[in-house]
Amino acid sequence: MKSKIYSTILAGAAVIGLSACSAHEDYDAYVETLKSQPAVIDTISSPASYAAYLDTLAMKADAFEQLGVKLDPTQKEELAALSMQIQQALTDKYNQMAQEPACEQTVFEASIPVGPADPSAGVVELD
Repeated sequence: MKSKIYSTILAGAAVIGLSACSAHEDYDAYVETLKSQPAVIDTISSPASYAAYLDTLAMKADAFEQLGVKLDPTQKEELAALSMQIQQALTDKYNQMAQEPACEQTVFEASIPVGPADPSAGVVELD
């Protein structure tokens, strides 16, 4: 009976140890991803890609949060510092894109001539 209890306790300790290793690996992978973000931000070239990047970054943060990794104060400080670096890179990129001249309005050519609208039908007729 004692051997079963000891085996159960030992198995529980092993599971806790493995989950701690997994949490450490998850944290390390997340930190490495965050460290590479300023270089990724430099590649953003349009408002649409900027918005898509923000969505992707939010999804990465949410996925890490869902893991439930317990962070010690040093890890929290490291994540805060990385967050500030990313925020500064995002602000710089936004300011850079805001200084770029906007594209001229796109002129669309009609390949099919369009006649005047019939107000009673509410439909534009093609010629």
